[in-house]
Formats: sequence, C-alpha cells, structure tokens
Amino acid sequence: GGTLCGVILSSDQTNITNVCGGRVVYPLLISLTNIRMKTRNKASSHAFLLLALMPIPQFVHPTTRICSVLEARLFHQCLDIVLEPLKTAARVG
Repeated sequence: GGTLCGVILSSDQTNITNVCGGRVVYPLLISLTNIRMKTRNKASSHAFLLLALMPIPQFVHPTTRICSVLEARLFHQCLDIVLEPLKTAARVG
C-alpha cells in the first residue's frame, strides 16, 4: 500500500527592507496537512518551511491585461519547476 501525504502551499508578499534596501518578495512556504492547524499556525512551531522565493515581475507592456496574463503564466511556470520533485514522488512513489 501507499501513504498519502498532503501538503499546504502558502505565499504572501513580504518586505525584506533590512537585507536588500526596500525590496519585496513572495516566499513560497510548504507544510504538511497532518499537522494540526492550531500548531501549524504558531510561528514558534516552525511548521512551514521556505520552499522558494517567487519572482515579482515588472513588465513594461502598456496593456495591463497582458501584464496580468504574463505574471500569472510566470508564477505558474515557477510553481511547475519548484514542485517537480513532489510531482515525481507522486508518480513514482
């Protein structure tokens, strides 16, 4: 038999002003679903781990709609790359 292990991904804009002089990043965090929410949501429990820093593009195209589509496409392409080991583990076992 196999073991099913769910994961939770979380991302939110974070300022890193002390390190990079006013820059903003989107950290992608990962946690397991079998950790109780009460424990998982405590910062001191360290239940979320940094998986990747997602890019924040600044496209110069004059059409806002095209910029939004490009941002979404880039974000999902980065997710595909970052989550490839999980996808492989799900396929192979």
